[in-house]
Amino acid sequence: MCKTIVIVDGDKASEPPSTYLLDACGGYYVHQFRTPHAYLAARLLARADCLLLELRLRGADGLELLRTLAKHKDSPPVVVTSDSGDVPLAVEAMKLGAIDFLVKPFRPATLLQAIDEACARREEWQRRAEQQRRAARRVSTLSPRLRQVLQGIARGQANKAIAHDLQLSVRTVEAYRSQLRAKLGARTTAAAIQIALAAGLDGSGDDRRRSEAPH
Repeated sequence: MCKTIVIVDGDKASEPPSTYLLDACGGYYVHQFRTPHAYLAARLLARADCLLLELRLRGADGLELLRTLAKHKDSPPVVVTSDSGDVPLAVEAMKLGAIDFLVKPFRPATLLQAIDEACARREEWQRRAEQQRRAARRVSTLSPRLRQVLQGIARGQANKAIAHDLQLSVRTVEAYRSQLRAKLGARTTAAAIQIALAAGLDGSGDDRRRSEAPH
């Protein structure tokens, strides 16, 4: 399956070398933009498998684009490039979510390896996001009481502790645990806990949305 690669690079040439290389290799859909604004306006965040970003763009700040992308859940993995081996710049880019930093000129094999790793990272993010969606759908079918019991289980509490917190009998909690496994389609308690965590039920007893970060 062809991967969608976005290149944001204000190279003076009609196209940066990375574009020629990817076109020659095949297996990629390549979209090139000269500025971060043009890229964001194209609305390709969710479609891109990898973003190649030149940090030192004329009239624009590559780091600022990284800050913007960090606010979007669907942002692709970012491989940043630069003509300068500026270590502080690379560190800042990594802190903002970039997964790799390449100093120009780089070998074609180095670029292709970085892109392959970014695409693999994207696939992993998508796989986990789908697991979270499936888990959330399962948990949403539970009654409020069953959700409370599930949260107690996710915290590692024994039946007695859950019963005390919820003012229930231990036997009632045991019955709820059995119901939970059936409703969640979980054969074991461990499987039920995995579903609870994937759905965003944390150990404090509060719901929260778990996001990957791509970066």
